[in-house]
Amino acid sequence: MPGYDHAKHTILNAGLMEEGWQLHCAASAIAGLVTAVVTAPVDTIKSRVMNQKAEAAAAAAQGKPAPRLYGGVVDAAVHMVRAEGPMALYRGFFPNWLRIAPHTTISLMVFEGFRSAVGAKAM
Repeated sequence: MPGYDHAKHTILNAGLMEEGWQLHCAASAIAGLVTAVVTAPVDTIKSRVMNQKAEAAAAAAQGKPAPRLYGGVVDAAVHMVRAEGPMALYRGFFPNWLRIAPHTTISLMVFEGFRSAVGAKAM
């Protein structure tokens, strides 16, 4: 919401667009991008830690030793940045953005529609 609100007011204050569905769509798209940028590192780390547990369980089921690579979330982040560089936190960014952007755009457009339907003025 803060990304959407800030994008919307920045576009309005710059005189680039007027209040309407085009503005709502543009601000929603920007908010989706901001959401993807902010959540991508957390999502990547979470996926690595979760996959590690599944791989260890599969190896144990086969009677093979499978040492864990990461000791936890912070350890995973530090290990990834040291071994692969900071951009490792953004692996899979584009698919993550493709998942988040439509949801964000639709949700915020519906929000604006509801707000308009109840007679609330645009802020």
